[in-house]
Amino acid sequence: MFGRDRSPLPGLRWPLILLIVAVGLTSWQHRAHRIGRESPPERVGKAVVWPLQAVFTRAFNWSHDIAVSISGARVLAQRVRELEDRVAELETEKLMLHEYYLENKDLKDKLGELIQGREKGMAARVIGESSSAGGPIITIETTAGGTLAVGDTVKTQQGLLGRVVFARGRRGDVMLLTHRDHAVAAVIQRSPRERGMVYPMSRGVGGEHLLKMEKLRGADVREGDVVLTSDLSDIYPPGVRIGTVIQVETAPASKRAFRALIRPAADFENIRYVWVVR
Repeated sequence: MFGRDRSPLPGLRWPLILLIVAVGLTSWQHRAHRIGRESPPERVGKAVVWPLQAVFTRAFNWSHDIAVSISGARVLAQRVRELEDRVAELETEKLMLHEYYLENKDLKDKLGELIQGREKGMAARVIGESSSAGGPIITIETTAGGTLAVGDTVKTQQGLLGRVVFARGRRGDVMLLTHRDHAVAAVIQRSPRERGMVYPMSRGVGGEHLLKMEKLRGADVREGDVVLTSDLSDIYPPGVRIGTVIQVETAPASKRAFRALIRPAADFENIRYVWVVR
C-alpha cells in the first residue's frame, strides 16, 4: 500500500538513528579533545545542563535547609517549653523559700526566747478562729509535725493564752483566758504571794481584754503586781505569766472584798504563732 514503510526492520530505524548520532557526537568530542578543545555539542550541553544542575542543587539544598529548620524549630520549641517549666518551678521554689524565711523570721520574733530556751514544747501557727457562746476559740496547727493533745498549755513569748480543748493530729482548738468558761488558779509573784482564781471579764475602756481576781479585803495585792499560774493548778504548769494588776477596786458584790483588774500579758488581738507545752 502507498506510504507503508517497506524497510526490513522498521522498528530499528530510530535506535539506529540515535546510535549513529551518538557515535558521531562522541567522535566529534574525541577529535576536539585531541586538539585541546571542546566540541560544540559539549559546549551546548554544558551551557544548558550546568545551570539546570546548579538550580536543582540549590533547590535541594534549600529544601534540605527548610527540613532541618523545621526539625530544629520543633526541638527548639520543646527546649523552650522545658526551660519555661523549669523557670516556673524555680520561681515556685523561690516563693516557697521566701515564705519559709518569713515564717522563720516571724517565729523568731514571736517565740524567739521560747525556741532558744530549754523549755520543751513545739511551735504552732494560728490557722483559724471560731465563735462560741463564751467567746472566741482559735485553731492552731503545729509547724514541725508534732501532734497536739487535749490539755496542752498554749502561750506566747509574753504570757499565757489558754489550753487545748480539742485535738486531732497536728491541729487543735484552744480556749483562751478571755473565754467566759475559763478560770485559772493564780498567785501574785511578789511576797507574800497572795493566791486566788483569775476569771475573764468584759472588755474595759477602749475594748481591751481584762481579767479579774477577787480577794477578801486586807489581802496584799497592789497595782503593778505580776500574776502567775499557781503551783496548785492542775490545768497549767506553775510560773507562767498571766498578766499585770492595773487597778484594785471594791468588789461590786461585797464591800468586804476587792477586785484586782489584770491586763493579760499576751496580746489576744494579734496571735499568729504560739508555743505549746505538754
